[in-house]
Amino acid sequence: MAKVKISSAFRTRLSEKLMDLENYAAVGLVIGQFATGVKISESLLLLGLSSAVILYIAGYIISS
Repeated sequence: MAKVKISSAFRTRLSEKLMDLENYAAVGLVIGQFATGVKISESLLLLGLSSAVILYIAGYIISS
């Protein structure tokens, strides 16, 4: 199985974009909560938080 070589500049840029996506997900949860005035469901909150954590960890792993 051949290994794919990825430049460090690409890995750095990809990790930054993943962390930006995580920030957008977190901000989307907060804005969605205040804009609608309706409490978001627990399942949606857990999905949003878990996806934010997964994206942050993936960005950290890719950058190292």
